[in-house]
Amino acid sequence: MKNINISIFKMQFKKELQYRAKAISGITTQFFWGIMYICLYTAFMSSELINGFTITQMAAYIWLGQAFFSLRYPGMHSNAGYEIEQGNVCYKFTRPINLYNQWYYEYLGEKLASALLRFLPIIIISILLPTNYGLSMPVNFSSFILFIVSLIIGCLLCVSISMFSIYFTFVTLSQKGTATIIVAISNLLGGSIIPIPLMPNSVQNVLNFLPFRYISDLPFRIYIGNIGITDGLIQIGISLFWLVTTILIGKILIKKALKKTVIQGG
Repeated sequence: MKNINISIFKMQFKKELQYRAKAISGITTQFFWGIMYICLYTAFMSSELINGFTITQMAAYIWLGQAFFSLRYPGMHSNAGYEIEQGNVCYKFTRPINLYNQWYYEYLGEKLASALLRFLPIIIISILLPTNYGLSMPVNFSSFILFIVSLIIGCLLCVSISMFSIYFTFVTLSQKGTATIIVAISNLLGGSIIPIPLMPNSVQNVLNFLPFRYISDLPFRIYIGNIGITDGLIQIGISLFWLVTTILIGKILIKKALKKTVIQGG
């Protein structure tokens, strides 16, 4: 079963790598969104230090978010939504494979391939920009390693949260509505719209108990030095807890939905 999951991941990964025009348009879009956000928050911060968050750190936070946009965006694997809406999911019932695992690894492969095509040009361009507008280097090598680890866990967590869209598509038979709601909640509570360090401390204290900030806020703040090594290790442990929890809950819900699935005529 493990080999099957790896094969599914590789197939989707290679398939996504073919969409180079999509990657180019994505790079252009993310670059201009990055510039817009940085100009907006620079005006808002007015050279002040907010909750230990400097303008230089803010710029790096924004560019990392744009470079790794596909890893932090909790959408839904389009094939899964289409199959459920059209009833084609019934054909998968005849195959000896765990549907949760198949959709999970397909979407993971799609995300990683998309990130591989996009992140490097954005990183290079953002590093060349002036101070306070560009991407700064990581504070130290240890933080960089911890950033990579937390980014990988965050990507896996993003996919596991995205799997809830599939469950609600089974319930509502509409992929657009459910995916939009989950994307909106995740982006707002995860720091993709407003960086979490710029939020009031009372709001931050609540968000620390939710899984969304561990998708991208944690790795980005480790990179810029806003979260130290010791605290970062503790929070990575929390993100692993949320990863296991969301996967288990997702598997239970989708298994429950599959048992209640009714295809027209049967």
